Formats: sequence, structure tokens, C-alpha cells
Amino acid sequence: MVGHTTYDYRGESAIVTGSTKGIGRGIAEGLANVGANVVVNSRTEDDVTAVTEELDERSEGEVIGVTADMAKLDEIENLVETAIDAFGEIDLLVNNAAVWPREESFAEASIEDWDFTMNVNVRAQYYASKLIAAHMIDQGVEGSIINHTSQTGDRRTGHRGLYGISKTAINGLTWRMAHELAEHGIRMNAISTDVTKTYQLRYEAEMIAENDPDRTPEDVLREWGKARPIGRLGQPEDLANAVLYLASDASSYVVGTILRVSGGGNLE
Repeated sequence: MVGHTTYDYRGESAIVTGSTKGIGRGIAEGLANVGANVVVNSRTEDDVTAVTEELDERSEGEVIGVTADMAKLDEIENLVETAIDAFGEIDLLVNNAAVWPREESFAEASIEDWDFTMNVNVRAQYYASKLIAAHMIDQGVEGSIINHTSQTGDRRTGHRGLYGISKTAINGLTWRMAHELAEHGIRMNAISTDVTKTYQLRYEAEMIAENDPDRTPEDVLREWGKARPIGRLGQPEDLANAVLYLASDASSYVVGTILRVSGGGNLE
């Protein structure tokens, strides 16, 4: 690998939604490891408490937890207000929380599935961004907002229909909101993922392995990794590194960009 990068986020404060598992946990951990103050979030209080305590013990910054269901607007408001009360100002918002609806055809999916997917995956990212942007503008904070999208948002066909539509919407939100916020010195960008080694991906591998006795979940995961042009699955730290770059002064001229962290999976 050419070059080596280190980051210093001491004195900076971040909210990472959906950050007790998988990619969100990796992002929160990455920020805590470089000294940032971090707000850990999910809708499960026990998970929030456990992850907050673990990260706070190892971080030079302060780590707090806020339980909030991102499908509920009042809980998003409480998340943002609690974070501002705790740290004074917020410099970074990472909109990571998302749901994966049941895999059904569009003809069979219910309107409730549509509403739930769009509320968590799109409306919550917009509303949290709106609240944080207003805070940043009011306080003169030239901060960063980073959305989480997916290569499924680039696809015109394939599985994960409702999820894919929600991520296509996030691509559009990122471009359009970034253009408006840039004049205030606020940079909005997005990270786009492919197959990343998380509990959700392992669950999918287990479902496949259940119907194929000749393969274990590890076999399925290994095959998926080998299918990527770079030859491996993504790791949560890969996305954390992307966030650290996009929120840093090294990317001060990067605005409205969807950074595809996919091992080349987006090329297929």
C-alpha cells in the first residue's frame, strides 16, 4: 500500500446513527479511536449502553449513548438535542441507520413495508441532516454530514427492490442537499457500500447455507468475497476509514460526492 494516513479528531463531536452493530459500530469505533467525542445510537437501549461503555473506556474523547428509533421524528429530535446539550456543538453527522425489508416482489410488498423502509432509510437521514444543518448554520460550524448509501442504489434491476429504491433516493438527497449546504461551508457526501462483513450479511449467508448442505455460511461469505474484483469482503473499518477521510481537512474540496467503498463491486 502506498502512503500511510493518520487522523486527529480531538475536540470534534460526532453523531453516528445505527452504531451498535456492523458498519455503524465500526464508524463509531473509528472516530473514538482518533479522539472524537461520539454519540452512539440505536433503538435498543441495552446495545447502546454496552457499546457506549466499551468505546468510552478506550477513547480519549467522550462517548455517550442515546437510544432513539430513527423511524420516529420526535426521537430523532431528542437524539440531536441531547448530543448538542452534551457537546455544545456537533461537527459531524453520519447517517448510518437503515433497515432491510423482507425480500418480496413489488406486487406483493405492503404499503407498510414501503413506509417503514422509506421512513428509516430516507426520511430519517433527511430529517437528522436538516436539524444538524440548522444547528451548524446557527453556530457557524463548517461541519460535515455523511450519508450511507449502497451500490444497490445504482442498479436498475436486481434484488432488494425497496431497499434499492431507498438508496437511490439517498444518492439524490446527497447531491441536492450538498449543493445547498456548501455555501455555508457544510460538506455533505456519502459512502456507498457493497458486501461488507456484518451480522446482516452473515444472516443472509446462513439462509443460503440452510438450503445447500454442501456449503457452510463461511463458504458463502468466502465466495462472495472472491467475487469482488479486489478479492475480499468489505470490513466495517473500510467504511470507517472512508468517513474519517470525508470528514477531515484532507477532503475540504470534496462536496456532493458518493464515495464507493466496494472493492470494485460497483463496477459489475
